[in-house]
Amino acid sequence: MRQKLFAIIYILSFALFPWLVLSPLVNLPTRMVLRVILFGLLSLIGTLIFNQAWQRQGWLPALLITTLGYGTVYQFALFAPDISSYPFSLGWSEASRYYYASLWLSRTVYDTFVPPSVLHPSRYLLQALPFLIPKVSLWLNRFWQVLLWVVTSSLASWLLVLRLQLRARNHALIVSLSMLFWGILFIFQGPIYYHLLVMVILVLWLARSTHFWRTMMVVLVASLWAGISRVNWLPVPGLLAAALYLMEVRVKDKPVWKYLTSPAIWVVAGTVVGYLSQQAYQIWSGNPIAWFNSSFASDLLWYRLFPNVTYPLGVLPSAVLVSLPIIGLVVIRLYHRWREFHAIRLLGLSLILGVLFAGGILVSVKIGGGSNLHNLDAYLTLLMVIGGYIFFDRMQPDHLSQVDAAEREPSIAGSHRLFKLSRNALLAGAVIIPLYFTLSSGGPLPTRDFSSAQAALQTINTFTQQTVNQGGEVLFISQRHLLTFNLVNNVPLVPEDELVFLMEMAMSKNTAYMDAFHADISHQRFAMIVSEPLVIQYQGRNHGFGEENDAWVSGVSEPVLCYYEPSITLDSVGIILYTPRANPCK
Repeated sequence: MRQKLFAIIYILSFALFPWLVLSPLVNLPTRMVLRVILFGLLSLIGTLIFNQAWQRQGWLPALLITTLGYGTVYQFALFAPDISSYPFSLGWSEASRYYYASLWLSRTVYDTFVPPSVLHPSRYLLQALPFLIPKVSLWLNRFWQVLLWVVTSSLASWLLVLRLQLRARNHALIVSLSMLFWGILFIFQGPIYYHLLVMVILVLWLARSTHFWRTMMVVLVASLWAGISRVNWLPVPGLLAAALYLMEVRVKDKPVWKYLTSPAIWVVAGTVVGYLSQQAYQIWSGNPIAWFNSSFASDLLWYRLFPNVTYPLGVLPSAVLVSLPIIGLVVIRLYHRWREFHAIRLLGLSLILGVLFAGGILVSVKIGGGSNLHNLDAYLTLLMVIGGYIFFDRMQPDHLSQVDAAEREPSIAGSHRLFKLSRNALLAGAVIIPLYFTLSSGGPLPTRDFSSAQAALQTINTFTQQTVNQGGEVLFISQRHLLTFNLVNNVPLVPEDELVFLMEMAMSKNTAYMDAFHADISHQRFAMIVSEPLVIQYQGRNHGFGEENDAWVSGVSEPVLCYYEPSITLDSVGIILYTPRANPCK
């Protein structure tokens, strides 16, 4: 009875830290040092409770599962503010995502066909599922997106745990759950987006390294999805299958070319199918081909690799920080055993990581990126998988070396004290760094003024409907989801020039698109424009997202303010209704 009571207390304790940080009633200081100290104290107390509930488990396993479990629950709790019925966008582009998701069912939602999104089609395809429900609410769409984050990250991590086959080891359940929690936290360091994790889930779940055709089918299906996801993910399903093959299949007495045939075919075939899928979608979608692949025309901001205003840690130092513990543990793990593996296998794994790292770095310096590690998502995925396999001794040896069996246990990297200290320090880093990224986010839940929002919504309805009744067109640059969810009624959709895509075209300097936008503005096509406040203020690299701001000012704010002026200002929700100027600037 006593143990059951402590077990219940332990389970309930997972909610304590999120409540202390997120509750407006507590108003816990947001200073990182205080937050880390509080998290550490609660983890120690939770460890004590764990050992009262489940004795004979040991202090280290109890501390490991408690800290990682607390961190995971807090990571998921950070989504709480995103599940809201607040009618306006919760962030710069938050509600735009639901508009783009609705385009997959545009005839149902808008009674007219609108081409699906040029950007991130697979993401919006997943987000489109709630629109199968008639008159679906904004709240449900927000809940669905949170569910996608939670389910895909958890499933990808758990499928990796299953492939590692940790069941036969000491403290198997604790180790498995700890690895599950760690994998989730590692994924959110990017983060790796849920529509990309679909490919990871498919390959980890269904691919079998010794079954060529089965794995081929899995890779091809995942590559079809890659083609409508991100261009740098086209080879990832094949590369992930190849990495699993290199770790699970021995060379034995095969010639190297024959051994590498299967993974090479998977990579090449997957990449080709992904590319063909991408090209087919571009044609099928009905969007102009020139709108696609804007990233290839965007400026590269190499300074963002290093600490800067937009990303204080810098992309490169952050990438090294996240990678170092995993790579260090892999090196220590292989120190006594590298001769057991054919060189082509180790070289192949290193090459996969190196190529994905270089590609992620290149994408990260593109204007519009470089404020976190999400563009290194493919690299982080393979690093997590390869690191897990080698650390837990799941890479099959080609032959056994004369190494003491104890040295093959994941908990022991060598008999020398320096080795043990290094291993323990790297293990601590592998746990602490994902926790640090998680703990650095969040704060008291925001208080939103629903009454002011409703009043603003009524004002927008009144003036936009008045404009339409007078025969004018209304362009929603911002807050277009108000049309999607019928929060603004009887206003026909103008598909062009939504906030997110307009910004992408401005950053990539797509002349044809921007010329068409400027022509509409200069001819005062729209009788009203609904937008966030437009200001003419250039910033440069000394401000966060300064180059992005300047592209917007040059491509959007200046032209609009030349031909339109503020008519109704709704400060409470950050929206201005612009109407044509009687005397445009020349």
